[in-house]
Amino acid sequence: MENKEWDKELEKILKDMGIEGSPMVVIHERLKKDFDKVLNIGFIGSPGVGKSTLMDKIAGKKITDSGIKPGVAVTKHVWGENGSIVFYDLPGYNGLPKEHNPEKFWDQFELDEFDILICMFSNKLNEDDANFFNLAIKHANDVIFVRSKSDDIFDDEKTVDELKIEIEETYVKKLFGLEYSLLFISSRTGEGLSELQDTIAQRLSSDLQEKFHRNAQAYSESFLNAKEKASLKTVLFYSTISAGSSAIPVGGGILIDIKNNIKMVKAIGKNFVLTEKRLSILTDNSKDKMEEYNVFLGLLKAGVGAKDIYMPLLKKYAPKIALANGGKLLPIVGAGASFSLTFYMGKQAINSCKEISRELLQKEINNFNKS
Repeated sequence: MENKEWDKELEKILKDMGIEGSPMVVIHERLKKDFDKVLNIGFIGSPGVGKSTLMDKIAGKKITDSGIKPGVAVTKHVWGENGSIVFYDLPGYNGLPKEHNPEKFWDQFELDEFDILICMFSNKLNEDDANFFNLAIKHANDVIFVRSKSDDIFDDEKTVDELKIEIEETYVKKLFGLEYSLLFISSRTGEGLSELQDTIAQRLSSDLQEKFHRNAQAYSESFLNAKEKASLKTVLFYSTISAGSSAIPVGGGILIDIKNNIKMVKAIGKNFVLTEKRLSILTDNSKDKMEEYNVFLGLLKAGVGAKDIYMPLLKKYAPKIALANGGKLLPIVGAGASFSLTFYMGKQAINSCKEISRELLQKEINNFNKS
């Protein structure tokens, strides 16, 4: 990608944030504020409906604690950038201790502070849980209904599609209103995960939507594309750091903060949920196929040797950036060649991580289809 296209991307980010032409410190603090803003999502349902498993699937890694007894208390699971995404595991009616009054249950926490509440059930929805969900609707800002374990839907005399229509009509629209719909999810087969991700994202404000796209695992190409765009803010965040603390010459007269550059690449790897467990499913054929991305793949796994892996790339692109940057007026006060090189490398990392994620996504879809 040519630098002039990079500038267009950068200008659009700053313009959308309303801080085009601001000093780097202002941009950095604004981004930090966005990254620190908390996204709260509640999951409510009786024990055994699969709340914890679904939370782990959305995050793309294990965030729940199997040692915690489910269903008798509210459990918080904190994850994402700067620990700014919080999933709440809320017991359904059948999960409440007998001494608890369902009406007083809502006094334990403020549901109106949740951005979204996901009401989950599996099999049939009994009257007590239906009443409980009605109370949830009254207290929550936004509700998404989920029928989990959809892979067990079966009837000798009806098709699965016919059964789903019947379940949605019987247990959601008739009980809670025609404005509500029902998502069918199977954490085992992967059914409905991408639809749930998209539904959650669509219900959020623009800044929280970007946060969700940056941190949640992608189950579709469209989500990967949204993650690519949202991750540019991660790149901008680290570019403002690197430009302000440059130390090591890499060519073309550019001094750069390699330590924060490496942190940037690893942060982008986290954005794309490139965990050690997920990366382990890449075969040798996959790695050969993605040879041009192996430098960033190696950097994600590297410890003390990360600098030695990264330095050749910096030296390769530094002269090109220095030449293109000469006399250019960037839309950030105080930005120069070190900023441009870091931003460029960040975009390269995003491209590589996206390609690696695309390869992983295809393998995961194949594995789901075998389930």
